[in-house]
Amino acid sequence: MGRYDVTSVKDIIAGAIKAADRSLFNEDYGKQAEAVLIGLRKAGYDVVPLKPSDQLIEYISQNMPFGRSRPTDLIKALYTLMVENSRRLG
Repeated sequence: MGRYDVTSVKDIIAGAIKAADRSLFNEDYGKQAEAVLIGLRKAGYDVVPLKPSDQLIEYISQNMPFGRSRPTDLIKALYTLMVENSRRLG
């Protein structure tokens, strides 16, 4: 899938909005898609690739927390690192 690109996700959402729209007027579907992405982020969600890139895996392996921690804490830290860096590192 390659590097994560907000514009491509926005275009996917815009296409879905356009396909569902039955009005006779041309709408700014990109603007509507951007509003959806902003709303998702404000609600604590984000859109990330299903599979992490090699660059993201390398970054996580170099930045994962060390030391003794409970498995649940480690998983939470790794998940947070991956989601927070997925747009930057794809």
